[in-house]
Amino acid sequence: MEIFVPLSRATVLFVATGLLTAVGAVPAFADSHPPSDELDWSLCADIARGWDPEDDVTECTTVSVPLDHDEPDGRTIDIAVNRVPATEESRFPILLNPGGPGHQGVTMPRHILESRAADLGRHHDLVGFDARGVGYSEGVDCEYDWSEPDPGLRGEELDRYITERDTQSTLDCYDRDPQLAASMTTENVARDMDVVREALGVERIGFFGVSWGSLLGATYRSMYDDRVEAMLLESVASPDFNVSLLDEGQVTAANATFHRFTDWMSVHDAVYGLGKDSEQLRESVLDLQRELARNPRTGPDGRIVDHDSVTALLATPEREWPANAEALTVLMDGGVPGLEAQAHNPVGTGWDAETMGANYFALVAMQCNDSDSPRDFETVWQNKVERSERFPAMGTMGLSETTCVGWPLEGASPALTAGDSPLQLVAHTHEVITPHWWAREMQDVVGGELMSVEDDGHGTLKDLDCAEAAVAFFDTGRTTTETCPGPALPDPSA
Repeated sequence: MEIFVPLSRATVLFVATGLLTAVGAVPAFADSHPPSDELDWSLCADIARGWDPEDDVTECTTVSVPLDHDEPDGRTIDIAVNRVPATEESRFPILLNPGGPGHQGVTMPRHILESRAADLGRHHDLVGFDARGVGYSEGVDCEYDWSEPDPGLRGEELDRYITERDTQSTLDCYDRDPQLAASMTTENVARDMDVVREALGVERIGFFGVSWGSLLGATYRSMYDDRVEAMLLESVASPDFNVSLLDEGQVTAANATFHRFTDWMSVHDAVYGLGKDSEQLRESVLDLQRELARNPRTGPDGRIVDHDSVTALLATPEREWPANAEALTVLMDGGVPGLEAQAHNPVGTGWDAETMGANYFALVAMQCNDSDSPRDFETVWQNKVERSERFPAMGTMGLSETTCVGWPLEGASPALTAGDSPLQLVAHTHEVITPHWWAREMQDVVGGELMSVEDDGHGTLKDLDCAEAAVAFFDTGRTTTETCPGPALPDPSA
């Protein structure tokens, strides 16, 4: 899972927008605290390799945390932390996490300030951090084998090859630092966050987390509720982080998107010419998938277009529907559209990391240490076969379950409980990555109020007009159950 968001302006805006009706209590905000003298802040542009040299506001530092929090005098690791100081008096810092797991948190303060959520930086220091194992924080320095499989492999043979290839890379990475790999859990990252809070010299913090970052926030609040001023969780993860259940939820949501997408194409038959009957169009798409499974096509650049190439077009964000509908028309006519290849980010560790981006091994370690999903390929494959029978169009989506095949440790989801601190959940009604009902399930476990956004975005609140909802929440602590309108569906005839 993945992506970001936050904000700030006063109670007047909170009511004047008409978006929010206050239903939560206003917290007694803690007094402003100066940063800890123990932290040595430097401009990120001066110390972080690859940082934007024009950025003259974001400051970076390092916080040391125990590898094992039960052994505070044992081995320690360095966590990369940065901040953009509030432009006015800071009421309390807000820690940020964009999800993954494995995505860098140090990029998020600038993302917020460049969005419609920028006012969050008026009354709050925006604090990003790279979780243990990620980005500039101490991690396992290793790379994955992304070699392409034999183009003749299909179905179970293809999945088995990819799974065995990735599992070998995972185990090679694990063997480089088994202690660190075993420590990469959501609960340990939450403990690291509390060390960062203490290093910042504050009694309580705000938190804005997206996708897996929402699970991190819920975990921190379950462990340290009295240290939370206000918490906003967007694109909310399932409270049960079992990877098999995550796949089931995402395939279910993807199937609903497939129906919405084909309904939309039918409405715009004048543009695409694929028919006005959406049920018939869906059957045609299934026929195309079966045909390409039997007889894949090869594009001019040598790229293979098969069953999975069609599946990849069917459950994407609404903004991509026009391009995907055009690609489907080409496929229906027997051609090969220009489909983008998958890209992979190289990884690094420490402030001298070669690049910024996602760390795949961190994603694997965090997911598998937090999941009791199957560790054998046969079970995972049978689960995929069963989903394909129930969801013919989307059941073969390549998702997360194979990630934990071969992982040498048992896993368990973080222990979550309800709390008293102000908690705002934000869910997108048509989202695939973190389906809307996961937010309801999380709410049942940890509490809070839920605001729904009528779109299929993932962590896109910061880019919408209703970003002011986040600003108002952090300024007042009041939660809402109102609905936020999303962007209109694309009009290909415009």
